[in-house]
Amino acid sequence: MLRFVVPLFLILIASMFAVWPSFALEGDIGKIESSSKNVRIRIAELDQQLRTHLQEAVEKFGDRQIECGASGEKKSLSDCIAEDDDNLTQAKLSIARAKDRDAEESPLDELAATEERFAMFIERLNKTNDLLSRAGATMYRTSFDITPEMDQLRRQVIVYVERKQEYDLRLNQAMLIAGVTLVLIAIFAMIFFATRRIRGN
Repeated sequence: MLRFVVPLFLILIASMFAVWPSFALEGDIGKIESSSKNVRIRIAELDQQLRTHLQEAVEKFGDRQIECGASGEKKSLSDCIAEDDDNLTQAKLSIARAKDRDAEESPLDELAATEERFAMFIERLNKTNDLLSRAGATMYRTSFDITPEMDQLRRQVIVYVERKQEYDLRLNQAMLIAGVTLVLIAIFAMIFFATRRIRGN
């Protein structure tokens, strides 16, 4: 009996070692979610500052005639902003991201949502500063650079993906070894009991 218990015990130990890295992956997911949320908060804060700066500029330079739109027609700064499709004076960037309750959480989704907000903010920033420069107003400048935080988030996701691939490979190998071991145990058990029966007869 011992000869069958020992292999089963070894399979159990091997399975524990195979599953153990999953706890590290869960920790990585938590860090990525926290980092992406912090970045989105920063982006929302910068977007608020950008809109405030634009509104103050409109109060001072709203009547300035500038070229804007696809036609390049001269209009006031206020009209150019009002007719812009992005509604530069309105809040457009949110902190939270939409989640499907049935969908599995993925750091790639977190990164994609944050990348989208980052790209939207950069686009709004460039468009706003372009209009302000044409009107001779002070462009929006900030001492805070969010790019390093975005780069750090990207690195975290890359590390997670690499660990996830390594974990999946290790898990598949462990399952394969366990399956082969169980088959061999079953075969040897059948041979063992058949031999005992023959000897008993």
